[in-house]
This record gives sequence, structure tokens and C-alpha cells, in this order.
Amino acid sequence: MVKKILATLISCFILIGLVVVYYWRDIQYQPESADLINYFLILPMVITLILLLPWLIYKAYQTYQQKKQQTLDTEQNQESGATEQQDAGPESKWLTLNLYAAGAYSALGENDAILEGIKAFTSPELDHKLLNFQGLPILSYRIEFLDQQSESEEDEQSFLSVRQQRITALIHHQIEQHTELLLSIADHLKRSSLFYESQNLHEYRMHPAWSDPAFSGDEDETESMQIEQVYRLDKLNLHILLPEDVVHTWNDTSSNENIQTIFYDLGLIPQKFHIEYHFMSEASTDQLLVELLERIHNQPHEISLLVAADSEIDQEMMDEKFLGANTYIPAEYVGSSCLAHPALQLEQLQPLKTLKLVAHQNNLKQIFKELDLHDLPQYQDEDPFVLVLEDATNIKMVKGLEQFFAQSPVEQHHYLYCKPTVGHTENVAKLFGLMLGAHLPDSQVGFVYSQDLKAFIQPFPETIPDHENAQLLID
Repeated sequence: MVKKILATLISCFILIGLVVVYYWRDIQYQPESADLINYFLILPMVITLILLLPWLIYKAYQTYQQKKQQTLDTEQNQESGATEQQDAGPESKWLTLNLYAAGAYSALGENDAILEGIKAFTSPELDHKLLNFQGLPILSYRIEFLDQQSESEEDEQSFLSVRQQRITALIHHQIEQHTELLLSIADHLKRSSLFYESQNLHEYRMHPAWSDPAFSGDEDETESMQIEQVYRLDKLNLHILLPEDVVHTWNDTSSNENIQTIFYDLGLIPQKFHIEYHFMSEASTDQLLVELLERIHNQPHEISLLVAADSEIDQEMMDEKFLGANTYIPAEYVGSSCLAHPALQLEQLQPLKTLKLVAHQNNLKQIFKELDLHDLPQYQDEDPFVLVLEDATNIKMVKGLEQFFAQSPVEQHHYLYCKPTVGHTENVAKLFGLMLGAHLPDSQVGFVYSQDLKAFIQPFPETIPDHENAQLLID
């Protein structure tokens, strides 16, 4: 650019100088100093400016357009980068556990029957044993079977509150549903203990359930300890998840004695199981559940049975509830799940499904990418496979649900709202819903949705554990 200006200026200076000099010679003109300045300096510069002005204007406009385009490109690149980062999102923190058994029981029935009841919009029934402040029957989700069981055990548990009696009956019901599994766990614990530890040999000899001659007192101790190597299993953990409003009235001693008796009859010695109670509120459920599942994930040589139960079918409790509400629908229900670290393997037992839980992740594109859930046949079906744990009457929640699945093949008819079936008994309702999600059809990947927690329950792949996982179990 500078070269062009100088070349034009020099050309104009030479051309004008030649013309002026010849002209002055021809007319015999004697120029003054001002004439020299005007004709040999100012005039060439003016003519050069006139000649180059259109070109300079064009170059200035071109430069302006380039800078403007560069600014737009930079902004677009930044927006594109931000969009891609938003679409990809931070990598999710997953909790992956194997599910060996699951159960659910409520006024709608057991397991799959509950899902069918939800689809049929089963409503609560008039409960003539529970009255409101006006002395009129109220609606409830009562399990009639518990009434018969309570009457037969009334003398034995008369010192317990009605609520604890019913919750206890629900817990025992779930333990009974897993009898076969618990028997297998008891046998595995025995063999694992005798192979890896041997200090519980005396307790197993004294247990009436173990009549195997290999464990009789007449055998030489060294020979009795010779048992086939098994995958290591150290303990069974029973986590009982209860509503926080029973924390001051719950009788741990009575509950522990009953459960210990059941476990002992199944062949579990006290050294091989642990009972722990967790008292939860609706607001604390998500955090406590994540903490509990993290504990289970960090126990590769232990297996855990979770039982979440609640019952508000109690007149004393209803008298308190109706002081602050005109309408209240009590319910009772129980759910259970037997979970273990993915590396753990039970003898002759394979997990039913795999539970994958993620917290505080609202980017469905990122979830689908990490789980590879892009083209599932269930997207084309009309059957629901998304179990929604939140309240369907909460407008904010509904909007969040729609936004979460907006860019996915999931449609509204795929949603199944389970919260209405628990009435206003909500402290452990999310846990019950999560455990209920395990009963979605095996051919589907079950989605369990809440605002802060998302769970995906997938059929367990029938594969043999690799050498690394097997070695971890043996170690």
C-alpha cells in the first residue's frame, strides 16, 4: 500500500514537473519560491490524493468488513464451543451395582401388579378403621393382609406401637420373599468364611442348620477346614430405611431380635450379618441414598439387602395429621433390593439386572452417550418405561421433566407416575419407587427419574467375569 502511494506520488511529481518546466521555458517565466512549492510539492500531492482516494476508500471499507467478519467468526466460534461444551457436559459420576433381587408390596399388590395398578390409576379405598376429625372414614392405601397378621401377633407385639407393628410386618414380608436368595448367601458365607478365615468354625459346627459331616466335631480340625475354594464373601448387610418421624419411637431391640432369629434359622450366624437403620425424610432421601450406595460400591466382598418401609395406617398418627390438613391419604408399602459391587459373584447365582445411578446430571444427551441408549426398540413402543418419582401436580417439576426428555425419543406416554399410589406417605416414597423400577419388563431399560437422581436399570449381560474381577473376589 505504501509503495503504491509513493509510486503514484513520484509519477505525479515527475509528470507535473516536466509539464511545468517546459511551460515556464516556453513563456520565459521566472518562478518564485512559492511557485516551486505549489507546483512541485503541493500539486503532486493533491493530484495523487485525488487519484488514490477511491482506491483508499475501497481498501478502508474492505478492511472494515474483514475486521467485522473476524469479530463475528470469533463470537460464533465461542458460542459454538460453549454449545458443544454444554451438549457434552461434564462427565457424569456413575454408581454401578449388580441387582440380585428386588421386591415391592403395597395396597396395589406385589411387584408387577403394582405397575399394572399404576397404569390403571388405582385410587385409594374408603377405610372404615381410620377416621378424620369429624369421625368419618377416610381414604387410604391399606394392605388388608397386615390386619390379619397383626391380629395373630397382637399379644407378642402389644408393647410396640401400631405403626411399628405394621412396618415390622412389611419388613418381615420382604425378607421372606428373598428366602431362597438368603439361603444361598448363607451357604456362600459359610464356605467363604471357612476357606479364608476359619475362626468361625466353632459357630458353624454348633449351628443346627449345618449337619454336614465335614463340620462335625469328631473330624480332625485340619481335615474339616479342607473346603473347595470359593469367591470371597465376608458379610451380609441389612439396611432398613425408615421414615424419620419414627426415630424416637422405634424399638431397635425388638426389631433386631426378630430379624436375628429369622437370619439364624436361614443359616446365618451373627458374625456374618450386620443390621443398620437409616431414618430419612423426603428432602434427605437423595443424599442419603447416594451415600449408602457409595458405601455398597466400596464393599467388593460384601452384599447388601436394602428394605425401605413405611406405614401410616395408625389412628393416633391420623389424629395428628388432621390437625394441620383437611384431607390426608395415608398408605403403607415396602420395597427391597439386594445389591452388590459389580466384581462380586455369588455361587450359582447371577444378577438379575444392573443398576446405574447418576446424581445432579440433567444433560440427557451426555447420559445417552455414556450409556449408549440411542436406538432402543422400546422408544417405538407404547408401553411406559420411565418411572417418575416426582409429584405430577408440581408445575416446575413437570417442566423440568419435559425439558430433560425434550431432545430424546422418549414421549409423554412413556411416563409412569408412581407417587400418587403412596398417598401422602412420602418420607421413603422415592426409595420405594426406585425399587419398584426393577420390576419394569426385562426386555426394557428402565428409567427412574427424579430431579436430582436418575437411575437406569438394565438387564444383566450373561457374561463370565473377566480374570481381573475374579482375582479381586478371590483376593
